[in-house]
Amino acid sequence: MYNRTLRGVFLVTLLPLLACSERDATNLLASAPPAPGGEAPGAAPPGAAPPASATGTPGSGDTAGGVDTAGPGSAPSAAPGTNLDTVIEPVLPPPGPLFAVPTEVYGADFSSSTSYVPVVPSLDVPRIDIARARELSGRASVATVGQWLFVASSTAPIIDRFEVAADGSLREAGRLSFANYGVPEFFAIDPWGAVFINEEKAYIFNGNDGSHVVWNPTTLEITGEIPGPGIPRMGYDFESVAVVRGDRLYRIFTLLNYDAWEFLPSPQYLVVYDLRSDTVLSTVQEDRCPQLYSRPFLDERGDLYFSGWVWTPGLTLTSNYPTSCALRVRAGQDTFDPSWQLDFAAEVTGGREAGILRYLGEGQALLDVFHAERTSIAPGTDPQELSNTPNWRLWSIDLESRTGAPVEGLDFKAGGYQDVDVGGRTFLMVPNEDYSETTAFEVNAGQAERGFAIQGSSYHMVRITR
Repeated sequence: MYNRTLRGVFLVTLLPLLACSERDATNLLASAPPAPGGEAPGAAPPGAAPPASATGTPGSGDTAGGVDTAGPGSAPSAAPGTNLDTVIEPVLPPPGPLFAVPTEVYGADFSSSTSYVPVVPSLDVPRIDIARARELSGRASVATVGQWLFVASSTAPIIDRFEVAADGSLREAGRLSFANYGVPEFFAIDPWGAVFINEEKAYIFNGNDGSHVVWNPTTLEITGEIPGPGIPRMGYDFESVAVVRGDRLYRIFTLLNYDAWEFLPSPQYLVVYDLRSDTVLSTVQEDRCPQLYSRPFLDERGDLYFSGWVWTPGLTLTSNYPTSCALRVRAGQDTFDPSWQLDFAAEVTGGREAGILRYLGEGQALLDVFHAERTSIAPGTDPQELSNTPNWRLWSIDLESRTGAPVEGLDFKAGGYQDVDVGGRTFLMVPNEDYSETTAFEVNAGQAERGFAIQGSSYHMVRITR
């Protein structure tokens, strides 16, 4: 199984058809956050049906959906002496962007999950409510192209497209199935599962054989395939992620086995694709820096950076496994720079293993650092468990000077995080230890400020332009 559950939610024991309503419109604009002292996180099951209205069930196209009709922007109550025959028009949110923030809520034993996709007018709230959000089985992933919102469930290889109204309601605008293309049973349109180029071209990555399915987001038609690069799997699974720079797509291929907790430090491959001809330009083996499948980034100069996830540091600390590091591809080049390598423990973190290097801008980056001094590691220590202990802390590092320090405003946590850039703002999506709630922290100048909370495990979000 091509197991992306491990990477996306930072859990190891997780197992993920769209459970979409057949209504032609679903209102997803989240209600205003509860007042202090209101509903506690997880106090009620998400998606519980709110009271039925006289005009239809909440969430259908003819209701107010998740809008708090008693909150700001709602029609005012009739004052004494008011003519009740007068029609009072509701005040809709002003024109502007909306945000889709998918989140996954797990069952008691993590063997099942349900996702919710609230659409909200602002991220500057203490809490995003999911009570009236669109519901899907498994893990939901989302993407945007133009003014469309695309939604997928991990349980079926289907993408649903929606038009988004000013009030946050979604109107179905077509769907596309990839069931005939042998894609993995765990399906996603996040950066590990899909690449969106523009309104006429996107790719679905097939982790089973390394191929890509080419499709058109406007016509919802499959237009071609790019065969896999012919990398020998040797009985292992592919883990892979891609980044686009200009008219090229750069994809890293690593080999692993999640069930046996084996992560081959080598070989791994950088495959470069021409986006104009949909062909493979080059495949280069790289044996430095194990398992570079964390999401790569592009800096202002056009350089690409690749690093690993948080699974391998535990192997380094408990066995003879290589230390974690990062590599780059210089602007104008299609291979890794042989003269550049960033060794986290030896050069930046005072001997501490680390992973997930992500860019903040102006030469500054984030790094997830394991503080081994907070725990004991003995023969027989489970490397997998080290990834899940609350001994990780985010550091801000300078790529030029190779110096760093912990990010102010963030405490220790379990291993793994996701950063999301929305409208020029950077948020860190940090789950709590049992993944029942995620807190978004906004990062500025090396400091993190606590932002909204949302029930469940949320690792990405998108800005919808209207």
